[in-house]
Amino acid sequence: MESSVCAQVGTDWTSVLKKRSLFREAFSEFEAETVSEFMDLKITTTSSSYGMDVGFIRGVVDNSKCILKIKKELGSFDKYIWDFVNHKPIMTKYKVHHKMPVKTSKSEAISKDMLRRGFRQVGSTMIHSFMQAAGLTNDHLTTCSRRNLCAALVPCAPSPSSTSI
Repeated sequence: MESSVCAQVGTDWTSVLKKRSLFREAFSEFEAETVSEFMDLKITTTSSSYGMDVGFIRGVVDNSKCILKIKKELGSFDKYIWDFVNHKPIMTKYKVHHKMPVKTSKSEAISKDMLRRGFRQVGSTMIHSFMQAAGLTNDHLTTCSRRNLCAALVPCAPSPSSTSI
């Protein structure tokens, strides 16, 4: 996914965030049930309308199908993903940016499991970025004012019995 997304939105997360609403629109508000049903015509229309690579869109469609399988098996994707961190965000203690890794053994384990389940475009670097964005890991520097704000969100982590998305 790293190279596909970079080709689509640029090489930095600022570009990704600027196009977030475009992705949300193109992929039906990220509703896996809807995206999993995209057929060839919808895929090619989305490609031409939003300037996205057809292969990237097919990967998103396939991943939506994988999410639905996990929901059926475990009750929710939340439960699946939060099980990897025992339903508690990882709090790192980095003091400088250059010490912060782009992937971890945890993101590698999640990536391997997702690939085993049929997900596409889920390399360990992309999964680590997802973990940061979803709150599974708090990699804010110890001196960052956002660190404590994010840490305060810890009670929002779903419990093992959660059945939400």
